[in-house]
Amino acid sequence: MALADQTLETFHKDSKPYGKSYGFWTTEWWNWALSVPQNINPVVDEEGKNWNINQPSSNIWFLAGRFGSSEKKYPHRKIEVSFGRSILIPVLNCEANPLEYPQLNTHEDLVNHVFHDVNTVVKKECYINGVKVEPKRITSDPAIFSLTINNDNFFGIKGGQTYAAADGYWVFLKLLDKGKYSISFEGSCEFGKLNAGAEYELKVI
Repeated sequence: MALADQTLETFHKDSKPYGKSYGFWTTEWWNWALSVPQNINPVVDEEGKNWNINQPSSNIWFLAGRFGSSEKKYPHRKIEVSFGRSILIPVLNCEANPLEYPQLNTHEDLVNHVFHDVNTVVKKECYINGVKVEPKRITSDPAIFSLTINNDNFFGIKGGQTYAAADGYWVFLKLLDKGKYSISFEGSCEFGKLNAGAEYELKVI
């Protein structure tokens, strides 16, 4: 495993990876995760065969957990990524928009909803080659951002253009050396009722 030969580096929560805020990249992640049709969506993919769909064109690779549920069985994905990009990992994150939550009538309602959801987190763990990495709590930047939801979506709602707020725990890795990595992450919110996570066998080539 490559990690034994290098110091694992992550971005600080106040840093500006590639000239953008940490919170900005989380909004890009949400648009990636929710704009892809469910039948090929990387978040619902169990094996990793769809991981590369609609990834950013440069700088960053997005990993995916699983949409929250009461189950604690997580996908095990095997993927290969090209060297030279950072990796953004969603350990446990929450998002709210008026298409999914029509009762949230104002921007303040959306921000408060995700804030209170993340305050119920009881587990947020990430391990890379057995080394525990501490996730950072990041709110979306801007607090209300534009979001595209595909009509074929996990939530069973009518998709389209909307706006959203998001909050949650993330790990944002700087460049990894070429080699093999075992990455696992898991989170639990609503005091243990909802769980999300994934395991990756990741090879940097």
